[in-house]
Amino acid sequence: MRRSGTLWLALALACTRSAADHEVLGDREYAAGAYRNALAEYQLGLRANPSADLHAKLASAAFHTGDHALAAAEYVALAAADRSRAGEAADGLERVAGAALAANDRTAVTAALAGLHAVAPQRPLGKYVRLVALDAADRGDTLEALALLPSAVAAASDGRSADSLLFLYGMAAMRARACSTAVLVFEAVIRRQRAPVVVDGAREGLGLCALIAGQRLLDSGKPADAEDWFRRATAPGSPPDVVRGAFLGLGDVKLAQGDVTGAVESYQQAIVGGAPGDTIAQRAQDKIKALGKAGP
Repeated sequence: MRRSGTLWLALALACTRSAADHEVLGDREYAAGAYRNALAEYQLGLRANPSADLHAKLASAAFHTGDHALAAAEYVALAAADRSRAGEAADGLERVAGAALAANDRTAVTAALAGLHAVAPQRPLGKYVRLVALDAADRGDTLEALALLPSAVAAASDGRSADSLLFLYGMAAMRARACSTAVLVFEAVIRRQRAPVVVDGAREGLGLCALIAGQRLLDSGKPADAEDWFRRATAPGSPPDVVRGAFLGLGDVKLAQGDVTGAVESYQQAIVGGAPGDTIAQRAQDKIKALGKAGP
């Protein structure tokens, strides 16, 4: 038993020495400018005995070899291994983001900035925030997009870019069902007309959000509040089915207010332009019949 214990101790010491040797060899290769060799030695050292120092050295070596994705991952690992070095990791991630941007490596830019946001959430992302925000929007990460797009709008270089990003913010808010926010955003984009390419999309988004908000208020027993939203949904530029859905809602509002004639007129508007038997038209016809009125 004593010999077995001695053997295990010897093996443990050997592994420890091996990790230290790899780090020393890596340092020598790094000093000589042989960054790929240094990277390989640091990776072996990390496998044998992970440490914050080795994560930092591996990140720097990877940066010099142009492996920006690995460098970003190792700087994040550095901050995780030693929180007191989060500032160092954040500085490294900023350097990686800049180099990756220059190399047109968008995947690495996104990884570096996502790491920077996680490691140092209070640090401004500056000129890079637009890339991260756009990536979040492309991935459908609604919460991340909502968090980052306002900063991207503020950092935009001109009004056209700002309103294009503002439109994306409105779309993210709509996906998050924050229609009151989305409506204000879409109205601003439409009013300013600084990004013509997204104005039509803003009108469509405004109509859809107004319809959703109106229906929620109606379902909550607030027809008077719902009426204004339904009327917004009928504004020019709203998709035809949204307009028809809004007239269906307006008919319910009028009915709740005791205006049967006004309700029938709105239901008839909901039928106009619909395909025979489509859902909106069918519902409108059913409501008219329930009131004992003839359809159009």
